[in-house]
Amino acid sequence: MIFLKKIFSLHIFKLILIVVFSIGIFLGSGVSFFFEFPELDRLKNYQPNTTTRIFDSNQKLIAELYLERREPTSLIKIPIRLRQAFLSIEDARFYEHPGVSYPDIIRAFFVNLQSGRFVQGGSTITQQLAKVLFLTSERTLKRKIKEALLAIEIEKRFTKDEILEFYLNQIYLGSGAYGVQAASKIYFGKKLSELTLAESALLAGLPKAPSKFNPRKNPKKSIARRNLVLKRMLSENFIKKTEKDSAQDETLRLNPFTLNQIPETAYFVEHVRKQLSKRYGKTMYRSGLQVYTTLDISLQKDVDKALRRGINTLNRMRGFKDASRKRKKHPKLGDRFQFRITEVRRKKILGIIGIYEAHMKIPKKINYKLLNTGDIVLGKVKKLNKKSKRIFLKWEETIQGAVIAFDPRSGAVRAMTGGTNFRRFKFNRAVQAKRQPGSAFKPIIVGSALSLGYGPNHILMDSPFVERIPGTKRVWKPTNYSEKFYGPVTMRNALEKSLNLATIKLLIQIKPKRAIKFARRLGIHSKMYPYLSLALGSIEVTPYEFISAYIPFATKGIYARPYEIERIADDENRIIEKFIPQFNLAISPETAFQMKLLLRGVVTDGTAKLAKKIKLFVAGKTGTTNKYKDAWFVGFSPNLVLGVWVGRDSNKNMGFRASGGSAALPIWVEIMKKWSKRKGNKFTYPISPPKVKLIKIDYKSGFLPSKKCDGKIILEAFVDGTEPTEKCL
Repeated sequence: MIFLKKIFSLHIFKLILIVVFSIGIFLGSGVSFFFEFPELDRLKNYQPNTTTRIFDSNQKLIAELYLERREPTSLIKIPIRLRQAFLSIEDARFYEHPGVSYPDIIRAFFVNLQSGRFVQGGSTITQQLAKVLFLTSERTLKRKIKEALLAIEIEKRFTKDEILEFYLNQIYLGSGAYGVQAASKIYFGKKLSELTLAESALLAGLPKAPSKFNPRKNPKKSIARRNLVLKRMLSENFIKKTEKDSAQDETLRLNPFTLNQIPETAYFVEHVRKQLSKRYGKTMYRSGLQVYTTLDISLQKDVDKALRRGINTLNRMRGFKDASRKRKKHPKLGDRFQFRITEVRRKKILGIIGIYEAHMKIPKKINYKLLNTGDIVLGKVKKLNKKSKRIFLKWEETIQGAVIAFDPRSGAVRAMTGGTNFRRFKFNRAVQAKRQPGSAFKPIIVGSALSLGYGPNHILMDSPFVERIPGTKRVWKPTNYSEKFYGPVTMRNALEKSLNLATIKLLIQIKPKRAIKFARRLGIHSKMYPYLSLALGSIEVTPYEFISAYIPFATKGIYARPYEIERIADDENRIIEKFIPQFNLAISPETAFQMKLLLRGVVTDGTAKLAKKIKLFVAGKTGTTNKYKDAWFVGFSPNLVLGVWVGRDSNKNMGFRASGGSAALPIWVEIMKKWSKRKGNKFTYPISPPKVKLIKIDYKSGFLPSKKCDGKIILEAFVDGTEPTEKCL
């Protein structure tokens, strides 16, 4: 008897709730005639958040910035089968109901009451649209009534096709995709018109639970859901049984590329994003900007690959063995390895070194969440267990690097990378790291001397030098890299051999303040002090700023201001901003030409002979700082200024005599070889300006050749009035 009373009470309760909800909808329908719905005014001028796209110099998409990854499209461009797939699973009576489906609401209420919790919503497509646009996701009767009222009002103000178009552009479909167009590209790499029936059904199955039915995360559940959609399409007579069966048999083929940017462009894109942020603030994430940049994606990929390979080589030179190579000998205490992470835990990482399982604690300063399987890390063996085949290592710091490439004719940045792992190291060393350029600064001292009327054959004394440091009892006693003295040398010889002592003597002659003034004309704005250590590149400057200072050497003395963005357009591709290259004559054409030939000598006869492999006229300068903390090579061809820096973030010694020639130059050569081969550039000797004469001189002495000197003879560039008159003795 008690049992029957409970059943009777339950039925009464159900009826009361149904009546209450129905009365609420009915009254609300009437009330809606007398009250405005301000939310719906936004729908009249529907402008969803759209994706900002960043393109390279050839208009190839390289990255997307968004709050919601969406590509709005008109209903007419959405295939009928895709529409039918959504209607069959989400709202088969969409074109019949007034915004709410009373039978579905009643059915959902019974299911919810029997389960004792909110399980089903019974929402139509119009109700779902009202919810995602105007309401929260809370599951309450009050929210449900408001959703229904909004749906009814939406139906009064818009046609069914307009509502369906809103919905198919607004609905979230997982993996960051909002709307069917974005989802089609993310999951299948296709336009909507290219989707198969099976792919359309899979997309239609996602709104119910985008994460649960995500084909990347849960392919089996996704396929089961797809098949359910196909079954519904058949029952609604949208498709034939043969079509259903064929679609169910179709293999799931997903687009492998899911990132919102090409990985190699990460540092460049972040640099551009910061510029956009200054201009547009957060609106850049929702305004659908089309940003056309200067990037050469092929060169960028070469740069990224060469830097990674170069850093791995440098780490091996430091004594870190490649763990992936098979070894006959067992590891021993003190051995150093570079290996790939196989598992990341909160406090340690795991990897494989030969037959051993590697364990390494993560330093406190490193966020474990930024580490991923596949990342290469360095470690030193501190403990070994041969029985359990476990090896324990201490974390070691890797060498890092940066590469920048400019088009000297315009200042356009063609490539940029600020490290080897953007996910771990957001710090962009190309534009943020302040490093000493070392010997790579010497061309600025030499260029300053040339601009003052010195000739390339000017004699300098490469001999010991000692200077007391003002205010202390200490002395500054610089030496050459070779720790030798070369006596009288020409300015050319001093630059080619990168002689420290001879360059200091030159700076004494021209005065540090004049050298600083010359550097300013080249675009270096960092702090510089008028000390003799300036000759050895003792300033701190970013690679971006320093490498761009070589632009006038590559041109006829013209400095082209670096830039990354060519133009910005709106979502309809109407130009909003356009960058006009900016130029100024930094140095005379005569000085620029002389510097070309002097820096070419560094390649043919000096510290950068490895670059002779390049079948172009290339010139440049190596740079090494005290105790091998920094290594540089900055060089150029007529159409590209390219610079490489490597070093440690901690500013510690890299070890193994890591000079510009051994550490940075090989990376530069690898990049330039690929670039020149791709461009098909030929070796062309620069044309001398009218005021410059090419004169044969004795290479060693700098004087005119004579029978008394049987040494090497070269063509040297002299500005009118500075050419030698004396013969070699």
